[in-house]
Amino acid sequence: MSAPTTSDAAKSEQKLPSREEQLATMTARVEEFQKQNPSADFKLEQKWWVPSLDFGILLQDALPQEINAEFGAIFAKLFQDKFAPEAVAKARKQSRELLQAKYPHVLERVEEMVFKNEAQLAELHHHLQGVDSIGCAGGNC
Repeated sequence: MSAPTTSDAAKSEQKLPSREEQLATMTARVEEFQKQNPSADFKLEQKWWVPSLDFGILLQDALPQEINAEFGAIFAKLFQDKFAPEAVAKARKQSRELLQAKYPHVLERVEEMVFKNEAQLAELHHHLQGVDSIGCAGGNC
């Protein structure tokens, strides 16, 4: 095993944007998207993106990098499987196994933010299957 390089050390020391910086960036993106789509109502006043942003920050702050990467892989697979009911059950089980012992407060937020509404997840799966059926696989509509 080789010693870490200067670039490896620089990567690990890179400062992530603060919550306020991330919030400002996301707000600007959503506002710009609204301007580009004036006939749509993105309900900007509800700031619906804030809980997701806070959830991401919780994961960054509370989990060691390797656990966060493992958690990310679980959710990448869930997205890949288009939130199929079996994939949701598997992701929930894997999340519990990964987080329950040492990170119960994170698991509680995962349950609340992701798995709480199974009907919504089923609807999302149904929608994503429909998107594929009309030739929009991969978001290329």
